[in-house]
Amino acid sequence: MRYQRFKEQDIIDKTQDMIRLLVSRQSDSFMKQLDGSFVQIGDYDPLLIQNGPGPVSPGPLSPEPEVSEAISQEEYAVVSHERCVWVICGCFSITAYMDGRLLSASKIVFTFVWRQAGERLLLVHANMSHSRPQARNNGGLADAGKSIVNVPAQPLSAEPETKMSLRDLNGRIHYIFPAEILYIKSDNKICHIFTAESAFPVRITLHRLYRPPFLLIHRSYLVNRNYVREICRYQATLLNGIQIPIGKEKYMEIKKALSC
Repeated sequence: MRYQRFKEQDIIDKTQDMIRLLVSRQSDSFMKQLDGSFVQIGDYDPLLIQNGPGPVSPGPLSPEPEVSEAISQEEYAVVSHERCVWVICGCFSITAYMDGRLLSASKIVFTFVWRQAGERLLLVHANMSHSRPQARNNGGLADAGKSIVNVPAQPLSAEPETKMSLRDLNGRIHYIFPAEILYIKSDNKICHIFTAESAFPVRITLHRLYRPPFLLIHRSYLVNRNYVREICRYQATLLNGIQIPIGKEKYMEIKKALSC
């Protein structure tokens, strides 16, 4: 019998599809891709509750608000291939929203083992768990000498988000979803863009960047409302602990906006 020859990109594409089936809770389609001897280890709690207020369990008595998820910062690397078996590892970030507010944000690391069965790839093993915060250049896939495939952020909601195209002061063009930006700081006509992974300066006015999901909380700051953990007079604290000033004249306006 002659087997189909799967390439490394096929394994990455298959893994990416499986992660989306899992996150979007398409359990029937997910189960069809599993080997008969499939084993899962790692976190058994829902993957979306690590930094959120708690699990969302649909109850039989009353309908629950709809939860939407977005996957971003994906990295994939095929680390082993022997005959009909492939091992792939990587990581991704996932954020969940309910009624326009951030419900949870998690970083997931994973290892999948695939086995070729005839013309199909079946998942034999999955290890998925929440990642502890650490520097990206400390023990990452790149340091291990593996070829990493980075996948752009992709919301799972019905209407995909539009990327922003931003040229930094060194001439590099950054293609980024607004949902990836934590906050923006303006210094005259230079805006500093801050994401969970990096920061870079752009020659642009704050007014031109002002759009949902950002709030103008200070004449020099835009903040992504979905990353605000708490506010007090007169500052906002983000999920990562960063504190940003709130203009005194804007405090009640921001308080009302975050309550919606």
